[in-house]
Amino acid sequence: MQASPPSDHRPQPLDSLPQPAVSASTPGLRQTARRLLPFFWPQRWGLALTMLAYLGAAATEPLIPALIQKVFGDGFRVDAFAVWWVPVVLIGLFVLRGIFSFLGQYLLNWTSSRTVMRLRLALVDALLQADAAVYTSLQPGVAVSKVVNDPQQIMERLSTSVITVLRDGLPALAMLGYLFYLNWQLTLLSMVTTPVMGFVVSKVSRRVRAMGSAAYDAQLGLVGKVEDVSRAWRVVRSFDAAEHERQRFEQLAREAQRAALKTAAANASAQPLSQFVASIGLSVIVSLALLQARGAHTGVGEFSAFITALLLLTSRLRHLTEVSQPIINGLVVAQGCLQLLDTPREQDSGSGIFEHCQGELRLEAVTLRYPNADRPALDALQLHIPSGRTTALVGSSGAGKSSVIQLLLGFARPQQGRILLDGRDITAHTRASLRRQFAVVSQDIVLFDGSIADNIAYAQHRDDARLEQVLRAAHLWDFVRQQPQGLDSPVGANGSLLSGGQRQRLAIARALYKEAPVWVFDEATSALDTESERAVQQALEQWQGKKTLIVIAHRLSTIRHADCIHVMSQGRVIESGTHEALLAQEGVYAGMVRAQH
Repeated sequence: MQASPPSDHRPQPLDSLPQPAVSASTPGLRQTARRLLPFFWPQRWGLALTMLAYLGAAATEPLIPALIQKVFGDGFRVDAFAVWWVPVVLIGLFVLRGIFSFLGQYLLNWTSSRTVMRLRLALVDALLQADAAVYTSLQPGVAVSKVVNDPQQIMERLSTSVITVLRDGLPALAMLGYLFYLNWQLTLLSMVTTPVMGFVVSKVSRRVRAMGSAAYDAQLGLVGKVEDVSRAWRVVRSFDAAEHERQRFEQLAREAQRAALKTAAANASAQPLSQFVASIGLSVIVSLALLQARGAHTGVGEFSAFITALLLLTSRLRHLTEVSQPIINGLVVAQGCLQLLDTPREQDSGSGIFEHCQGELRLEAVTLRYPNADRPALDALQLHIPSGRTTALVGSSGAGKSSVIQLLLGFARPQQGRILLDGRDITAHTRASLRRQFAVVSQDIVLFDGSIADNIAYAQHRDDARLEQVLRAAHLWDFVRQQPQGLDSPVGANGSLLSGGQRQRLAIARALYKEAPVWVFDEATSALDTESERAVQQALEQWQGKKTLIVIAHRLSTIRHADCIHVMSQGRVIESGTHEALLAQEGVYAGMVRAQH
C-alpha cells in the first residue's frame, strides 16, 4: 500500500477502519472468542486455580439445605449440643464459601490484568508496525480507545461473566445433583423449562449483539470528535466555531445515547422474560411437591430441603440468564480490537541491511502515483544527491518535493523506477536499516511528553556532552541553561510548554544528535527569526562535507549556499544549479527569487 501524499496530490481518504457490525460477512462471535484464546492461554494455570477456588465454594452450597433437612427432619427435636453446633456449622459454611469466593475472584482479576497487558502490547505492536496508509484513516483518538480502553472493557465484561458462571454455575450444578438425590422425578420436571429459557435468551442475545455494535460505533464517533476538538482548539477559536463544534458533538452524543438506551433495553428484557418462564416451571414443581407431601410420599425435612435447594438453584439460574449479555458486549468490542490487529503491516521487500553509508542518493526514472490522484506526484523523476553535499529542492506546492522524502524514507514505493543509496537499491534492504541512515526535521514538529533530553536523545543513549553540542548548534543552549531543571526540564504534551521557534530548534537538535549520514530539513527553520535561522545555518556548515544535507524550502534565502538547487514542477526537475547559476539563467528559479523580494 502507498503512503498518503504530503502535498496537494493527497488522495481521497481511505475508508476508515471497519468497526464491528453484524452482517453476513462479519466474523461470528465464536470466531472472535477463538482468536482471543491465545491471549488467555499463558494464564491457563491462573484460570485453573480460579476454577478450583470456585469449586471449593460450590461444594459448600448443597450442605446448607442438607443442614436444614437435618433440623426439619427431626421435627425440631434436637439435643442441647445441636442447638450450638448447627449455628456454628452454618456460620462456618458461609465463612468457608467467602474465603473460596475471594480467592477465586482475586485470581481471576490477576489473570485478567495480565491478559489485558498482553492484548495491549499486541495492539501497540500492530499500531507501530502498521502500513503508512493505515494512518491516513485511523484517528488518533480512536487508536487510543482501541489500545487503552477496549482491552480493559473486554476483560471487565468477560471477567464479570466468568465470575457469574463460576460463582453461580458450579453451585447450580452441585445443587442440581443434590436435587436429583432428593427427588429425581421432580428434578427432571424442573428441567423442562430449560429449553424455553434457552430460546428466549438466544433471541434476546441477537438483538443485544446488533444494538451493542451500534453503540460501539457511536462511542468511537464521540472519541474521534473530542480528539479533533482538542487537537485543533486554536482553529476552533480563531473561527469562533465553539458553538458549531458543540452542536456537532451534541448530535453525536445524542446518537450515542440512543444507541446505549436501545442496548440497555435489549439487555433489560432478558432477565424478566427468563424469570417469567422460570416462575411458571417453579409454580408447577411446588404444586406437585405439595401433592407428594400430602400423599405421605415426602417427609417434612425432605420437602423443606427440596424447596430450599430449588429456590437456591433458581436464584443461581436467574444470575446465569444474565451472563450472555456481558459476553456479547465484550466480544463486540473485541472485534474492533482484532480489526486493528488485522491492519496491514509494513512489509520489507528485501532483507539487506544498510550500514555505514556515505549518503549518495539517486532516483532513476521514478514515477509515483497516489490512489485517486489525477496525475502522478512524481513523473519519471531523475535526481542525483551527492554524498557530503547540500542539495536543495524548491518548487510550488504540489511539485513533488515532499514526495521525494516519502520515497527516500520508505513510506511509499514507486510504481516505476529505482531509488539507490550508495548504489544499492533500497527495495532490496529492510526499511528499518534504511531509516537509520536518515535524520529528519519536518515542518510538522512532533515532540513527546518528556524532558528536553528525552526528546533530543530519542531512542538513543543519553550523552550530556553531545546534548550540549547539538543544543548550541540549534541555538537553544542558552534557553536550556536558564531552566531550573536544565536538560531534564519538561516540554509538555507535543512541546506545549515551548514556543513555536523553540519547538523547531529542539527538533533540529534531535536530528543533529542522531548519527545519520543523511539529514533532511523540510521547512525546518520556517518558525525561526532571522538571527536564529542564520545561527543554525552557520552551525550546520561545520558538517558540510561530512553529511548529506537535503533541504526543502520555500524561503529561498535559506538555500543560497546550497551546492545544488533543483527546481521541481509537476513531479519533474526542470532546473538545476547553484543559486548564482540559476539566477543567471533567468528561468523559473530567478522568477521565484524576484517574487520574494
